[in-house]
Formats: sequence, structure tokens, C-alpha cells
Amino acid sequence: MLLVSACFREATDGDGTKDIVVSENWLVLLFNELEKQGITLPERFSEDELRRFHIAANGDFSSLLSSVKKTIRWRETFHILTLQELEKWSHLVFWHGFDTMLRPCLVIRLGLACSSIALRDRPRFGQAVVSQIDHGTIHLTNEEDPRITVLLDCHGISPFRFPMQMMRSFVTIVQENYPNRLGVLFVVRLPPVVRVIAQTFIQLLNQSTKQKLRFEGESYKKTLAEFLQVVPAFLGGKCNCSRCKKPYSGSLIQAGEGSRSNTSTGSGSPIAGMDFDEEVELPSPYTCENAIRAAIIGLLMVWIFVAFLAGMNDPTPVS
Repeated sequence: MLLVSACFREATDGDGTKDIVVSENWLVLLFNELEKQGITLPERFSEDELRRFHIAANGDFSSLLSSVKKTIRWRETFHILTLQELEKWSHLVFWHGFDTMLRPCLVIRLGLACSSIALRDRPRFGQAVVSQIDHGTIHLTNEEDPRITVLLDCHGISPFRFPMQMMRSFVTIVQENYPNRLGVLFVVRLPPVVRVIAQTFIQLLNQSTKQKLRFEGESYKKTLAEFLQVVPAFLGGKCNCSRCKKPYSGSLIQAGEGSRSNTSTGSGSPIAGMDFDEEVELPSPYTCENAIRAAIIGLLMVWIFVAFLAGMNDPTPVS
């Protein structure tokens, strides 16, 4: 059990006298309640981690208790891949240097994943993304700013064929289990129609959210060069690291790797909670009806990204 110090707040009145006001010690209350229910906190839950859950719950104790218990149960069923297991996914999701604020940068090649991974193996890809976030938040973030930067490369994704359910499942898991961890989300190389919709839609969001949800157009190389210490080679940078030099090989992911037993979403599964289905698919992009559908899908994509941002960031309203 963590040692919890008393929480105090100093208030200064008009005379300059300091009154020590004891604030509600929610940490003590949380530990007591978990102990009553026979629940032991995993080592992963430091005081700093619990404070992020507290902020995400807007100080509501019942919501805090519920979210912490839910995450504990999730960790009992979700298998976090080891670094060795993650190696086979390293061409699709990997940590790549830091941004200019010294926050580690997670690169997710969503477009390449969608074009190269069979549907039955997509839950394993989602598992790899979550596992990388888990490893990075533990080992790569710094105490001054324990957030991460995410670079989502959508090259190769069609607005008429988007893995909507995969993204929803992934976002839900991240929202619930890694609150207040996102510094900024860059989305690059989206299909033009989706990018236009996204850039129009985010104008309705508050300034704080707009700054952290970045849909970059043709000038993404310049933006990334200004924000990241090292830009990946496949996005126009001059990086020569092993991730950038390593050629893509479809053999890295064996056909049928996601077996029926591994892709099950039932309790006890190594990827429990990852619910994936067929992507949204439209028959042809050349009709007015399908153009409208593409716009609707684009809006849904934007909402998914906004939800991802809101879940991993502060509880400030997104609109």
C-alpha cells in the first residue's frame, strides 16, 4: 500500500495570516474503500497515476472509484505485450524520438496496418498499440510533463473503407485506462475529402482542443519538422534509425497469427475488450449518395479522434 501524506492547502487572508485548511484526502478514502472491497492496487498505480484518474473524474469520488476498479479488472484480462512480442509489429507502431517539449512520440501507421493486416489479425495490432502506450508511459515519459505525442499516419486509407470499429474499440480502451496522457495528436496523410471535413469541423472546438488535435494537410512535413526533434524518414525526415531503415516485410506478421483463441474478446482473453468488425465500405466513390456517405464517415472519424484526445487529455470540454 502506498504511503499517503495528508493534503493541505494554504490560504492567505487580508492580514497576510496563513490558515491551514485540510482538504479532502481522496487518496486515503480511495485506499480505504478498495481495502473494504478486498481489492489490491497493482504496482502500476502510483500516486501520480491515481491523480490522473482523479482529474479525469472531475473530482467525483464515486466516478473515480468506478474507473479505477474497471481499469484493475481490465488489466487482469488484457495481455500487455512484451518488448520482444512487440518487435513483429515494430514497422506499424513504434516510439520515435521526442518532440521539442521532450515528450516521447508514438508513431502509428494506421494506413499501412489496414492495407497489410488481415481482418482476423487486427485485434493483435490494437493490442500492440495499447501495449506500446503502456510501455511508453512507464519508461519514456518525464516527471515534468508525463504526456506523450501521437503521430497517426493514415496514408493508404480510403474514405470509403475505414476501420471504424477497430478505432472505436481502441479509443475506448485508451480513454478508460490512460487518462490525461496525451499532449498532442497529429493526423497526417488523410484522404483529401476527409481532411477538408475534419479541418472544417475542428473550428467548432475550443482553442485548447484545436491546438492538440492537428489534422495536417500537404504542409505536414514542415509542421512535423518544427514540432519533432527527428521526423521519420517515410514522412520526409532524414532519420537513419533502425525503425526508418528497416524495410517492411509482410512476413513479419504471419498469416493467421491472430488465431481464434487469441482474437476472442471474452473474459480471460489476452486481448479482452478489443472488439473488431468489418470496416465501413462503400461500393463506389462516384455518386452523390456516396459522397454524402463519405462526409458522414469523415465526421465519425473526426469524432473518434476527438474522443481519443479527450480521453487521454484533461477533462476540459471539447466543444
